[in-house]
Amino acid sequence: MKITIKAALSKTMPFFLIAAAYFFYTKMKAMPNPQAEVINISAYVIFFVGAALSWKFNRSREFYILIILAIGISALTYGPEISGTALRKEDIYSIISLVIPLNIALFSFFKERGIISLWGGLRTALILAQGLLVYWQMESGTGEWLELLNKDWVPVNLHAAAPLPQLSVIAFIITLIILITRLFIYPASSQDISFIGVLLAIFYVLHHNSSLLPYSIFFAASGIVLIISIIQDSYSMAFSDELTGLPSRRALKQDMMKLGFNYVIAMLDIDHFKKFNDTYGHDTGDEVLKLVASSIRDVAGGGRAFRYGGEEFTILFPGKSVNDVLPHLEELRDRISKRPFTIRAKVRSKSSPQKRSLGSKTSKQVYITVSIGVSQKNEKYKTTDSVMKSADIALYRAKKKGRNRVSK
Repeated sequence: MKITIKAALSKTMPFFLIAAAYFFYTKMKAMPNPQAEVINISAYVIFFVGAALSWKFNRSREFYILIILAIGISALTYGPEISGTALRKEDIYSIISLVIPLNIALFSFFKERGIISLWGGLRTALILAQGLLVYWQMESGTGEWLELLNKDWVPVNLHAAAPLPQLSVIAFIITLIILITRLFIYPASSQDISFIGVLLAIFYVLHHNSSLLPYSIFFAASGIVLIISIIQDSYSMAFSDELTGLPSRRALKQDMMKLGFNYVIAMLDIDHFKKFNDTYGHDTGDEVLKLVASSIRDVAGGGRAFRYGGEEFTILFPGKSVNDVLPHLEELRDRISKRPFTIRAKVRSKSSPQKRSLGSKTSKQVYITVSIGVSQKNEKYKTTDSVMKSADIALYRAKKKGRNRVSK
């Protein structure tokens, strides 16, 4: 339940922050000018901090969206004053209302390929190209392109829902659909959830299009959402195993420090995994690891599973004894052994090179078994390291006794 609540909080955090921004705005409408100026400056400070964190953790998607947001609020705030052209505030509003959702959609598709790299340079050039395009259109002196931005493209009155140009509303809707669709494809990432939060915040503030204060509050809240996304994903990368999705060995060490006076540690190893890898290939071996991890994740008895390394896993049972957890470990072992795994891959031939290059395609079901060693804290094993070592020894006893069994 603890993990479920934590995951739910992580996924809903962007929307809580946007709601908090709305509450803050409603309470601060009559804010004195000095305080309002601090709020206005804070948005740029947040963007700078977010960009620095993005740079540090190599999070290019957040980095470039933060750049777009900084450009957007700067243009809305200071654009008419520094443009030196006849471009009106309404024109800048129409441009920014379209540029922000389009860029969020665009950068959501880009993979993390670094900021100081060829790919980073191309993305920077993409942003510069958009600015140069707007500048060139401004200098051309024609207003046809602005008319296109404000034109009604579909026979639906979207202005009733928002004063935004119809093209901008369509861009926001399409971007939202894209981000929601991506959640089903990449459910583990918090980035797309944060992008949805940013999209909704920007839509809300552009919909009202009132004064500088709400712009600063909601743009700043968007920056905080992206910063939290950077921290969450960086934490996940450090403490979660990328292949199986289980907590990693680093997370295991931290949780072992929190164990009390009574606990059980179980070490689990996939039987004949090296032979399986040599026969069917590492890609198939990775699928086996995922299969076993999905079963271990659901272990009963209050256990929490971790990937220890290779084909080994660790399960912690705080506040339990060996007799308490043995039925749950036996049930887990039995459940894994009865779960079929279908192989559809080329078998590596150990014969001549000519035959090895051809290989042969297989499609068959195999059954994976695991051996488990278990130990608890007692007078003989008083530290987490000694309990784990005892569980590891018990694991090898299970192997020697024929595998596919639990040993204590």
